[in-house]
Amino acid sequence: MNNVQNKIYEMLTENTGKHFLDSGFDNNRNWQRNQKKTFEDFRNEPEQNFEVITSEINPPEILRTVSVFHYLAGQGSNLELDSICNKFNKLNKNFDELADCEPCGVGVDAWEYLKEYINEDNIRVFNTYNGDSDLSQTLQGANIELFIDGQYDYYTLIQIHGGADVRGGYTNAVLFKCEDGMINEYLSEYMDSYQINEELEYIDEFTDYYDEAIIYRDEQAEEIKKALMEN
Repeated sequence: MNNVQNKIYEMLTENTGKHFLDSGFDNNRNWQRNQKKTFEDFRNEPEQNFEVITSEINPPEILRTVSVFHYLAGQGSNLELDSICNKFNKLNKNFDELADCEPCGVGVDAWEYLKEYINEDNIRVFNTYNGDSDLSQTLQGANIELFIDGQYDYYTLIQIHGGADVRGGYTNAVLFKCEDGMINEYLSEYMDSYQINEELEYIDEFTDYYDEAIIYRDEQAEEIKKALMEN
């Protein structure tokens, strides 16, 4: 377990609260499901999963899901934790008052610390829910530049959605150094149907969309691939 993986596991299992209007019921929010998993469970889960919807009338449809754990902390991840990150994250772990700043999930003390380094003219906020994304959980945050030791370096503030309703239920923001501003250079956040078809030869199995216990391999998987290529 490296420091980044440990931090992502903490975020995935962080209690992000409950609200009587959300759709998580008593125990079906992301953070509640994640707390039933060990670190090894996350590390051993597939980097990406391909679910197939089959029909007697329509051609098969493929849905791709990318593990947030592997996207943020697995192979190809550019996230690091340096001394700036560690100081910010310590200040921002528990706070009483939100800072008046563009990035969400940041406390007053943590923001005052970051303002010493940040280029406030180059803050780019994001929420993966607002675009095409195959990630298993929504990410919210901001890509920023910090001026350290005479040069600008890329960093990113990340919140993981742990609730049921995407309008709330995010972790506190966590700061990571991010080389070239790209979170993962190996695992893409989103693939359209054309790109999935391009990758079919590397896909060994498909999960049934309606019953995850059903796995299609070997001849069944080849039949699905053939039907996809024909359509």
